[in-house]
Amino acid sequence: MGTEINLTVGGISLSFSKNHMGIDFGHLFQEGDRTRRKMEEINYDYYEENPDEIADLEASEMVFARRLDRIVPRLELLNHSLDAARAEYEVIVAETIEMASYSEPPEDPSLLSFEEFCALACRYPISVLKDDYIEYETPDRDKVAQGRFAEDADEFARLPGYRYNDIYYSEKSYLSASLCILSAESMLRVFALNPDNADIEVVWEFGPLVNNGWANLNDFQPGARRVQKVLVATEGASDARIIKRALEVLRPDVADFFNFIDVDERHHFWGTGNLVKFAEGLFRIDIQNRVLFVFDNDAEGVDAYRKLAALNLPENMRSMLLPDLDAFGSFPARGPEGVSLADINGRAAAIECYLDLDLPAYGPAQVLWSNYKKEVDAWHGALEFKESYQRHFYDQDDDALRNGPYQSTKLGKLLDRLIMEASLVSPAV
Repeated sequence: MGTEINLTVGGISLSFSKNHMGIDFGHLFQEGDRTRRKMEEINYDYYEENPDEIADLEASEMVFARRLDRIVPRLELLNHSLDAARAEYEVIVAETIEMASYSEPPEDPSLLSFEEFCALACRYPISVLKDDYIEYETPDRDKVAQGRFAEDADEFARLPGYRYNDIYYSEKSYLSASLCILSAESMLRVFALNPDNADIEVVWEFGPLVNNGWANLNDFQPGARRVQKVLVATEGASDARIIKRALEVLRPDVADFFNFIDVDERHHFWGTGNLVKFAEGLFRIDIQNRVLFVFDNDAEGVDAYRKLAALNLPENMRSMLLPDLDAFGSFPARGPEGVSLADINGRAAAIECYLDLDLPAYGPAQVLWSNYKKEVDAWHGALEFKESYQRHFYDQDDDALRNGPYQSTKLGKLLDRLIMEASLVSPAV
């Protein structure tokens, strides 16, 4: 009979393979997702009678399991957006219409729009769907197995594609056989549209396949793959250290997608000018990795950002400025005429400005204007005592960072912008 391996969401099969690994879904998970789950195909009576083989049972129950809402951020960084799911669906629609045109007489299928498809998929929370096996001898078995979906027969008939819809035995298996026509990643994005599905588990059941000898345990590794990672290049080592730690503590679900250059060692291209030269070098050698260049939101950063924009970087390389924030629109700044409130967006908002600036020992935070950048027609400034704000950030333990003024304020917005920009960098070849 062989052994199947399944990727499921709340018990709904999205992808399966028999007697081999099939599609590698390890990138959807992290090491903390490795766990055990009971499975119907395991003969537990055998292990009760043979307790000396309990190690085999433990191996057979191995899975990766993660909540759906914690999968979605990883899907975004893998370019599996809702727009990508829509494009995938429209390809199936186009193929269905083309095939219908060859029939005699030509069919005129009235197919569901993508919005209607999503609404049908999310009509009921996955948690309420039944998965009890309906025996073949059951009168009117098809409708009984369809359960509440029997009332939606007209909509299911308008689904694009061609499937063997009779291979089902319950509500969940009917949904899998009939509606799960997109890639597993796209179906996860669609099911995530229903907020009631947020805590549903996505499970990759690899234990039985390994224990039965069809695959090696080393084949099943969690985490972003090398070609999926984004190399983040910053102006200085402090920028890299701050962003790296912030991702690990505040956005741990996607931190493994990011690599940094010399976070703990000497920074080889200190400053905007050297970072631009580094980008030009990578551009000339046609590097295939995903790279994101991050510049401070100050006058020098804006100048460097514009220089990179003029290079017309390839799709696997992208640059960004730290984001403009309302909090920087009226910020204390000291110049020749004393201290006044100024908009420091694009002029003096280096990464330290996104940290906790409420340090009583130093009074209200302020920037100091230093030089005029004629290339961008703006004065350049820097935060005073910026090293003190850095030290304060480094001195906080992880819980203090999670529960302090970082999660959803300035630094949180910076991270969200970084992750969004990284998702737009095309995957490496």
